[in-house]
Amino acid sequence: MVAMNAPLMPLAARLAGVPRRWCLVDTEIQHRNLRWLDRGITDVVVPTHWREDLDGGRLAAWKRGAGAGRWHLHRLDGTHQHLHLAPIRRPNDLSDPPRILVRRLLGTGSHDDGEVILLPDAVIEGFQILSWDEASGPSERLAWSLLNRLSDVDGVVTQSTTFAAEAAYLGVPTLLISAAERGFLDRVEAEGWPLFRHRGPCEGDAWLDVRARWATGMALTDALSPDPWPDAKGALEALLQDG
Repeated sequence: MVAMNAPLMPLAARLAGVPRRWCLVDTEIQHRNLRWLDRGITDVVVPTHWREDLDGGRLAAWKRGAGAGRWHLHRLDGTHQHLHLAPIRRPNDLSDPPRILVRRLLGTGSHDDGEVILLPDAVIEGFQILSWDEASGPSERLAWSLLNRLSDVDGVVTQSTTFAAEAAYLGVPTLLISAAERGFLDRVEAEGWPLFRHRGPCEGDAWLDVRARWATGMALTDALSPDPWPDAKGALEALLQDG
């Protein structure tokens, strides 16, 4: 059994008698959820860009547990987006006006408490809008179709950290409005993908600067020169085979 950011799945698998129970993690701030892993995992996979300053001591605890033989700790050079996406270089022929996908969050999850920043309508004025906001009730949209819609747009504005990383890795200039800190976001930026982060209210000089750089970036996708795509998928497959 292999799970991604789902700490109860290894526990359920242990109770069901599954002998090897893997979990990949990438969200350092989920301290309470991550502690549940200790009850079910045989193997935990932690990315090399993991930020220990955010994890509440979890990586140190996993190292101690691995040293005591309670589970195996593996490090992976890559984000989970590297496992299921392929890099795409987008053309720079913009729609007029540019077409952007907007995804707002409800902000009611334990993982985003205190991180969601208001995304006013004024932020997206002047663009063609494809709205894909998180809904409190059932939606007719298929969850797995969201990434496919990125081929229809020139840019993204979102409050979602995971979606921001996915869109940027697909070459879509992405404006993330969020106070969230994640190791994988730092990596996306450091690798040269078109992720533009704003951590405060949408006002003032800092806001105008990042919004202008994002808007300019929509016309410059042909100039992208990101770091090479790591073979995280191959590395994970090798870990699973060895295990």
